[in-house]
Amino acid sequence: MKSLHEFELFFEKEMMPDLQLLDKRRNAIVKRSMMVILFTILALLLLVVVYINYGKKSGEDSNILWFIIAGVLIVVGGIIAGSAWARDKTFYTDFKTQVIERIVKFVSPDLTYEPKNFIGSDSFQRSRIFLKNVDRYNGDDMVQGKIDKTQVWFSEVKAEYRNTTTDSKGRTKTSWHTIFKGMFFIADFNKHFQTSTVVLPNRLGKGFLATFFNKMNLARREKHVRLEDPDFNKHFVVYGEDQVEARYVLSTSLMRRITEFKIKHPNPLYISFVNSFLYVGIAYKKDLFEPSYFKKLTRFSLVKEFFEDIHLSVSIVEELNLNNRIWTKQ
Repeated sequence: MKSLHEFELFFEKEMMPDLQLLDKRRNAIVKRSMMVILFTILALLLLVVVYINYGKKSGEDSNILWFIIAGVLIVVGGIIAGSAWARDKTFYTDFKTQVIERIVKFVSPDLTYEPKNFIGSDSFQRSRIFLKNVDRYNGDDMVQGKIDKTQVWFSEVKAEYRNTTTDSKGRTKTSWHTIFKGMFFIADFNKHFQTSTVVLPNRLGKGFLATFFNKMNLARREKHVRLEDPDFNKHFVVYGEDQVEARYVLSTSLMRRITEFKIKHPNPLYISFVNSFLYVGIAYKKDLFEPSYFKKLTRFSLVKEFFEDIHLSVSIVEELNLNNRIWTKQ
């Protein structure tokens, strides 16, 4: 696995020339956008001044309507100007190919990157981590390939459900709620499971009441599995269709590795073992692998974040020891 120091050298020698060109384009986008915003604000202020000095004094009600229409036209014109003149239509695509794709290839030449592709909703739901019906689903930044012996797929995804309510007057209101947003990872575990085992964040802590409510998760066909690892139990709660297989899959060494991974990476962590695949969800609040127009692209601290997010997903293979083929598929 490539180190952060190796990536810093790669950043300075290989990526910097392209980043400097991209950063010039970013600066130009920001300057043009600020000009459009400034001229739009000045035009609106001028319109207000004209209305106060002429339209309002005339006392005609129709004048305010015309000034409102003029204000709307100014705003729409600003939006059109910003889209047509201020925006760089290929900046986003070039950023993905010149920055994110190069980082992926640096991490491992055996990985491929597809910026517009993502893990499908069928795979997301097949993981049995999230049982809520998904009403809206999207994603991007798909990475797939082999890490040594292990086939992997991962991408950013966002799954949501819809909630519709009706008030006393019969008016309906629709709201959207996030089921999961973050990096979703799939790996060939090289072992066929007869049943499903799901590892979820332990949000209730420890103690009798926590254990009681964890057992009362009636939405799942999997039943609560109590494991004999206090450090693991502090962070996670486990559900499995078969108690024996769940304990077989979550060996002492694997539980230790999952716990160590969780301590190093404090984001909410979800894991499941279904059929012959390992599914991992790492929740994020931020959007991953997206350029910021207000941050210099030539700053290592910015590009380092992209490297660490990709490195985190790839490190699952190494840190959970997935390349050690202690099992074989049926």
